[in-house]
Amino acid sequence: MRENRLRHQATSGANVQAGAYVTELKLPAVTDYIVVAKRVASSLGLVVGFSLQEIDDLNIAVTQACENACAAAAQQWGSGNGQLKLTFKSRPRRLEVEVRSVPPRAVEQQQQAVRKPHREMELDYETIGLNMIRLFVDELRYQVDDQTGSMRMRMVKYLIE
Repeated sequence: MRENRLRHQATSGANVQAGAYVTELKLPAVTDYIVVAKRVASSLGLVVGFSLQEIDDLNIAVTQACENACAAAAQQWGSGNGQLKLTFKSRPRRLEVEVRSVPPRAVEQQQQAVRKPHREMELDYETIGLNMIRLFVDELRYQVDDQTGSMRMRMVKYLIE
């Protein structure tokens, strides 16, 4: 795990980016490791100040996102191949979680030479899983890279007082 602190900095115009702690976690794209992602999400949820109910909601969403990423990795690169890359951004009153499926290095290098055709959404559980995640987080963005087959999901959970 890697954690670093982003400082307050002005960008072009009047935008000022609030400070955030960024934590990155890389895991094998195997469902047995999802428990590690849940533990990190729970711990960071406590740091943000989430209630137990909000942490449970976050855990459900992270679990489903990781399961979708593992399924996408298995379909694209074979079972047990690939990695899950999770990025957690702890900001005041919210936690952003990004889950991505990342190809193994050998496959990544091959894909630069040969591009696969566009993958249609063929798995029905994918849409069911996305709808379930929407119940437990405040924002959700989902995309599949047409060229690499990598899945990317960004979720935001806000602290409600």
